[in-house]
Amino acid sequence: MRFDVSAAEGGFRMGPDERERLFDRARECSTAHASWPEADRLWTDVVAAYREAVRGPGRVDPHDRRQLARALWRHGMLLAARGRAAEGLTPGREAVALFEELNDAARAAAGPQRDEALAELITAVLDLAETAHAAGQPTLRMELLDRAVQVGLHTAGPPPAAGPRTREAMGTAYHNQATALLERARTGPSPDADARAAALAASRACELRQRLLDPNRPLSLWEMANTYGIYAQCLVAIGDVDRARMVLDLGNRFVAVLGPAGEQPAARLRAAAEMLARRQASSRGGRRRFSPPW
Repeated sequence: MRFDVSAAEGGFRMGPDERERLFDRARECSTAHASWPEADRLWTDVVAAYREAVRGPGRVDPHDRRQLARALWRHGMLLAARGRAAEGLTPGREAVALFEELNDAARAAAGPQRDEALAELITAVLDLAETAHAAGQPTLRMELLDRAVQVGLHTAGPPPAAGPRTREAMGTAYHNQATALLERARTGPSPDADARAAALAASRACELRQRLLDPNRPLSLWEMANTYGIYAQCLVAIGDVDRARMVLDLGNRFVAVLGPAGEQPAARLRAAAEMLARRQASSRGGRRRFSPPW
């Protein structure tokens, strides 16, 4: 059933269980392309319901504030997926602001609560960066990626000392940063510097994701293989061909385990192998000066 926003504005307050059911329905509709239009409408209703819940009177339940942030975050991602990325920046920015407040409030806490708050903030910033990318704003994308990394480092310290969810989010942050830097190296004014920065970020992503590997969690294998694909491309770009070969071999081993589910990482690894072949061919032709292999 569609929630009547006008009723909420007129004073009707949806109960906690109703809000949760509406949130779950919107999330379910977001998983299938065919139901995205319905999900779009539902997320609008979810946001309205939780806005009303946090408006008061009385003490605001932190869970309702977190659900409002999550609803805005998911709605922004859905809008980007539907080709309306510029529109998705607005709820995405509001979500990040709310997650920042929630993270600040959780700093005094310990263990899972703090870890969850920081991981959600980092992830929301990363998703906003990808929305900016889809909206044709590469500078904003890079600023947000840098911000995600710095938020993690300044709040949790070195990633190995952070909680498990924060380490996972930081692995994604470094992976996405490496991807963006490598893309900029192909068209930007400083290909050498960007390629080296990308290689460093990819190396950090590999270190974090290696520590998170779990044979019982296939996603961790997929993420590792995907990062190896980016790292191999970065290594070829900076001319570290021996290490690139080693990383390609490691990545292909993971892809073999993943089977058909590993197609995306396999494509990245194939691209790296093609880059390596072109660089080796150029080297045999006597070219010694740095030249990006694209």
